[in-house]
Amino acid sequence: MFFYCFLIVFKAYLYKDRAIDISIRRGIKMKKQKQFVLVIIMLVILTTISLSGCVDEKSKFIGTWRTAGGETTITFTSTTATIVGTGPLGVTSLTGSFNYTIANNKITFSSGGTLGITLNYSFSGSTLVISNDAGNSVIFTKV
Repeated sequence: MFFYCFLIVFKAYLYKDRAIDISIRRGIKMKKQKQFVLVIIMLVILTTISLSGCVDEKSKFIGTWRTAGGETTITFTSTTATIVGTGPLGVTSLTGSFNYTIANNKITFSSGGTLGITLNYSFSGSTLVISNDAGNSVIFTKV
């Protein structure tokens, strides 16, 4: 009888430790899973933020823009700007098809791989203001 009681107590002691061990393992596993999910969510958010900055600025230009008098029209695609008109762009008259790049609120028009003209730009609602460093500017409205 003593031996039987000893086995029951010993068995309960073994299962108690095993149950605690299984519980600890589950807790650690769940903690690692939560950390993994959190890392994935943070990566998705960072990727979205970093890509949105690249796309939004250039996408603001896409479309056709015209001066109030209609003397100059600029049509932007994702890679080129086609400028048609007789009016000055800042203090420079440009006519033709140009590649353009944007950085630090400046737009650079170039043609045939040669460095072209760099002007300042800003957006105000549906208007685009292009200016030079001397303060001359041209206001375009999206068509």
